[in-house]
Amino acid sequence: MVTLKTGETARLRTVREADAADVLRLVQAVAAEEVLIGVETPNIPQSVEEERRFIRAALNTPRRLFMGAEVNGRIVGTLSLTPGQFGRKDAHLATLGIVLAPQYRGVGLGGAMIDAALEWARAKGFEKIQLEVFATNERALALYRRKGFVEEGRRRRAYKLRGDYVDGVLMGLWIGDDHVIEEE
Repeated sequence: MVTLKTGETARLRTVREADAADVLRLVQAVAAEEVLIGVETPNIPQSVEEERRFIRAALNTPRRLFMGAEVNGRIVGTLSLTPGQFGRKDAHLATLGIVLAPQYRGVGLGGAMIDAALEWARAKGFEKIQLEVFATNERALALYRRKGFVEEGRRRRAYKLRGDYVDGVLMGLWIGDDHVIEEE
């Protein structure tokens, strides 16, 4: 259990197929904002059954984490760690993605979810966590930096949000024992 700055408590747990309606509602709402995540509404599940299939596939992927943050019986945030896709070449890394309902941003939930995910990743033998975030998402950038992520590169003008080009900021966090990534 995590106590939020709002005084509410959040339970961090694995997402279940029964959460499909909540997860779908959350992802659709955040995608509709257009400025925080790269997924567009047509590219996300359009029905509870599609979301249920997505959750089932995620849960059946070895070494994949799909965490939900539950507040008052509803999923208000999700975090995924997706393992590398090139076998042994990138088996040491996972890609992080996080989605939070607007009212649960800035209240300590995202940080708590990342802390729990990093603990899980270390236990599973991952050595590096990577992510990409819009350069305009200052709140997320600040959170990732507080958690130790460093900028590793940029994809210049990789996205077009409401008519404006936005860089994708590539960030990484080394959680292995033998090397520390430093910002250049």
